[in-house]
Amino acid sequence: MKLSKLSLIAAALLPAALLSSCGPKQLSDKDILTLIYNQAGGETWSDSHKEGWLTAENLGDWYGVEVNDEGRVTSLTLYDAKGVIPAEIGGLTALEELHLNMENGDEDPVNCLPAAIGKLENLTELHLRCKVACEVPPLDGLTNLTKLFLSFSDAPYPAAIGTTGLESLDLYGFSGQIPEWVYQQLWLKRLDIEPSKLEGGIAPEIGNLTDLKHLQIDYSQFIGSVDAPNTELPAEAIFDNLKNLEVVFLRGVSTSGTLPASIGDMPNLRSLSLIDLGLTGELPKELGDMPKIETLKLYDNEFTGPIPAELGNATTLKTLWLDRNHLSGPLPKEIGNLINLESINVSKNELSGPIPAELGKCTKLGKGVFNKFTENQFDPEIPAAVQALEYFSKIEF
Repeated sequence: MKLSKLSLIAAALLPAALLSSCGPKQLSDKDILTLIYNQAGGETWSDSHKEGWLTAENLGDWYGVEVNDEGRVTSLTLYDAKGVIPAEIGGLTALEELHLNMENGDEDPVNCLPAAIGKLENLTELHLRCKVACEVPPLDGLTNLTKLFLSFSDAPYPAAIGTTGLESLDLYGFSGQIPEWVYQQLWLKRLDIEPSKLEGGIAPEIGNLTDLKHLQIDYSQFIGSVDAPNTELPAEAIFDNLKNLEVVFLRGVSTSGTLPASIGDMPNLRSLSLIDLGLTGELPKELGDMPKIETLKLYDNEFTGPIPAELGNATTLKTLWLDRNHLSGPLPKEIGNLINLESINVSKNELSGPIPAELGKCTKLGKGVFNKFTENQFDPEIPAAVQALEYFSKIEF
């Protein structure tokens, strides 16, 4: 029987129509987690980290997985993933928290983290840790993030991020200049950056982050040394504007700068560490005005002049490290007012004169680590009141 031209056309179109009507199968959250398990080395995960995976019916019983009332995955934590994370992770559209710790990416070290991660628009918290050379996925689609933790190995910073609403930001192991988008996160309360290579130091725009409580930028190496950026510390932008700070730790991020008198007007500051920053000038007497300060570390700088007597007003101090500067003159007797002091280090300066007997009122001195007065020009005689301290044997003169 001879077919008409119309019949032949209809027969040719039928398979395409069937494919179109069926379409590709949409993966369930369980299907996606199974793919992740198979492609991210699930068989090699520790027994505790793969507990329930591929066996329990309820996804919420899979280790590191949390679900909502509809059974959709809202939180996923993988501590020892290996290989690659499949692009299908983008189908976990209910995800609000994602924690990935990539142990290696041997199969595809550059693309072990897919771009699909940056499309999970419901994410509010993202933690990515990659122990090998791999690239950060694009983050410009993450418009609801409030917490971001990224730890990579000598990678460039992400070029952009899809939110200005971060409250917590940790960036470890990146190289280059701190990107502008960091200074646009006006809701930040915590900022912690530990770069592998730092260019340009800290921009004065750091002063825009007026909600900051915790500021830590640590550019240091335990083995060898780093070339600090040839730039000035924007100390006025920090201490004039960021009055909510409770903890400040800055190391190796500048080669010059001075401390403003406004440093004393920090009502909530408990810990201040300004280390290896090339800071010059005299220590401001306003250091004694901080009502809650417990830790003051200003070592390895270029400070000159005397230790201000007003520092004795900071009676909440437990740790005082001023070593490796060019401080001169006597140790003020007002240091004896620091009755909570447990650790003091003023070594490697140009201090002189007697050790004040008033130091004996610091009955906790020596309890903490590092108690040194060495490598100065102090008088050799130690007052009896100081020798009577409970931890005197731990103090080096």
